[in-house]
Amino acid sequence: MVVRNFLEGRIGTEMDIQVDGAIISGRIIRLEGNVLVVEKDDTVCYINIDRIIALWDSKEKKGSLPGFRQGA
Repeated sequence: MVVRNFLEGRIGTEMDIQVDGAIISGRIIRLEGNVLVVEKDDTVCYINIDRIIALWDSKEKKGSLPGFRQGA
């Protein structure tokens, strides 16, 4: 419940979210039950909030590709 409350306060914010071996970048648009909905460049990603390892405010780097990224 604490994580859900925190994420509700971040709705509308551009975030980088580490989930297992991937980092997903995008704007948090809503929570649906236990699922975080993230959007970037008209692509929507659905993340089980129990799988989130870490998240931080997105800082687009010059020359990096926007959207979903693999690695961590």
